[in-house]
Amino acid sequence: MRVLIVAQGGADLSPLETLLEERGMTVVHVSRDVDVPAAWRAGPCPLVVLDARESGSRMPLVRALRSLPGGASAVVLLVGRRGALRALEPALEDGADEVLAWPPDLEELRVRLDMAERRYVRRESRMGVPFGDELRDTMLAVSPVPTSITTLGEGKVVAANDAYFRAFGYTREEMMGKTTVDLHLWERPIDRAQVMERLRRHGSVRGVDAQYHTRTGELRHTLLFMGLVPYAGEPHVISFFPDITPIKQAEEEVRRSEVSFRTLIQSLPDLVAVFDRNARVRYANLKVARALGYSDVKELVGKHISDMIPPEDFASADARMHEALRTGRNALQERRMVRRDGGILHVESTTFPLHFDGEDSIVSVAHDLTERHQMQARLMLAERMASVGTLAAGVAHEINNPLAYLTANLAFAREELARVPAPGVDASMTEALSDAQAALSEAQQGAERVRTIVRDLKTFSRVDSVEDSVVDVRAVLESTLNLATTEIRHRARLVKLFEDVPPVRANESRLGQVFLNLLVNAAQAIPEGAPDRHEIRVGARLGEGGRVLVEVTDTGVGIATEHLPRLFDPFFTTKAPGVGTGLGLSICHNLVTALGGEIQVRSAPGRGSTFRVLLPSAEPVRVQAAPPAPRPEPAAPVEKRGRLLVVDDEPLVCTALGRTLRPHHDVTLATRAQDALERIEAGESYDVVFCDLMMPGMSGMDFYSTLMKRYPEQARRVIFLTGGAVTPQARAFLETVTSPHIEKPFAGRELLSLVQERLARA
Repeated sequence: MRVLIVAQGGADLSPLETLLEERGMTVVHVSRDVDVPAAWRAGPCPLVVLDARESGSRMPLVRALRSLPGGASAVVLLVGRRGALRALEPALEDGADEVLAWPPDLEELRVRLDMAERRYVRRESRMGVPFGDELRDTMLAVSPVPTSITTLGEGKVVAANDAYFRAFGYTREEMMGKTTVDLHLWERPIDRAQVMERLRRHGSVRGVDAQYHTRTGELRHTLLFMGLVPYAGEPHVISFFPDITPIKQAEEEVRRSEVSFRTLIQSLPDLVAVFDRNARVRYANLKVARALGYSDVKELVGKHISDMIPPEDFASADARMHEALRTGRNALQERRMVRRDGGILHVESTTFPLHFDGEDSIVSVAHDLTERHQMQARLMLAERMASVGTLAAGVAHEINNPLAYLTANLAFAREELARVPAPGVDASMTEALSDAQAALSEAQQGAERVRTIVRDLKTFSRVDSVEDSVVDVRAVLESTLNLATTEIRHRARLVKLFEDVPPVRANESRLGQVFLNLLVNAAQAIPEGAPDRHEIRVGARLGEGGRVLVEVTDTGVGIATEHLPRLFDPFFTTKAPGVGTGLGLSICHNLVTALGGEIQVRSAPGRGSTFRVLLPSAEPVRVQAAPPAPRPEPAAPVEKRGRLLVVDDEPLVCTALGRTLRPHHDVTLATRAQDALERIEAGESYDVVFCDLMMPGMSGMDFYSTLMKRYPEQARRVIFLTGGAVTPQARAFLETVTSPHIEKPFAGRELLSLVQERLARA
């Protein structure tokens, strides 16, 4: 075997030369790079040793060696300084095979030479039998793909089949003797350089995706296979160019469709996720991530579906996904998903199979139903509250009617007993009269308590009213506390700390709902049975910025810190199942913020909770002026006697009113509005007409409307009596008419005073 040693400047490589000669190799020694071609022509050298210990690139010489006849199969060994071998990496990339550190270790040197010999033998075996014309012609004739034979050095075409010429669109005459570079066939010339480098280093190229232009400029794809063969006494390159353009076009279509699919997924308003066959997330849109509490889709990829649904729902969800894969049918289902923070998300999802990124996958498209569920829950709650309100208004109306004559008769009885002359009455009778007076007084107190409860109940019956008005917060709190007393009494002491505060603009009923919810929550946070050890403190005072501050503080179990951020979320509750809907505080928050206020909470486990409601005042805060000096009261006016008409479908109410009013006025009673109308039509005239608002048959509203059309003078003298405007129509009527109205039950003095005022005005 001939070995060519290129030693720069005649450098001493004698240890290597000695070892080569001991192996029976013929050493050819040159000291200049320009002498290499002449030495090579004297006979090919399977092993070439290049001295690279001095500065300067050896890449040009490596390239020159590879282009020489037989140079492609030679093994090129670079000799470099020990500790500076990294500088030789570019030459290795340009075609050198091995690096030998100098001064050498003899053991290492022997191993390197053995490896070089084996490498050369392998390359020679790949070169195979030299091509002859007959073999060339047969191969080109039977090859089904474009095939060419080119020179190794310049790449000139020396032989090719018809498929090769057809592929590039040139005739045989136009391509023979030309190179692909001459014809500008490569889309990227650098690709050709890289392919040829791989061929020189490894002796073959297998399955490289290359792009080239045809004569018409069309871009085609080929899967390039190349190998070194001896032909006509020189190394040549045989190349196969199977056209894979249709495959690439199909891949591009798939890629575009997947890009379009991804774009579609990202732009959809719904939650879209792609799962693999093992139910792990492969891809999802950002809406899924945000809905589940993640900031980025990457946090979702790889998660199993069991990480995103409640454990009790996993079996059914897994079965539906496998059913979709098996049958290919869409599956629509309402299901629950678990947010990162543990919250529940309600969705309606459809699941179907899809080939995605080259794999069988399952696509889930889900629509967030949380808002719909919230709206349904709010609607149900509103309907329930409206039903409760209607019931409360009806109950209040039914109570107020008997309460009206009960109150009137109690007042009448007390006044009558007070007129009984004391002289001449024995002591036992005096004591009996005193006891009767006391009993009647206690009965009046009880009736007044019932009246207060009914009034508070009526406050909460107006849930369908949306109009705001100027509201006294302390009065609303008092009404609310009356309704919550039973809930509080058996759990805690109630402490009220009400300071002078300005009014606020709000809907009285809805503000009452807020306070009632906070009070009931406070009570339910305290266990029953030890009211002396617990306290619920309710306060009203002026807060920061001139806002009205209402505080509800309890000494109950408190709220866990991790639950505080979600306390006002719809459907979130820390109560036991069946206690509450999880909407109370959410609705409170919405109602308070709608008023321009805010609701805050401070709580800790075992230390109770404080809820603070801050509301803007309805008027600027003013310094309270000193009360005006008292003026002497005018002398009581002389009572006038008038003609009164009382219209009420409750006979006992009519009787009680008649008993109260007749000592002072001429009173006519009627239990039907139609009867009263007939009296007026018959020519009777009245100074004051007391008329119940809600009556069967002709109602007080119908009666008034008829009077306004036919007897407007009498209509202007109507005063409405009402046990509660039960219907929205009745409430709207009272808000539009100018006639006054008084609420049942009423005091006798109130009626008499009103009558005198009307008579004086007449």
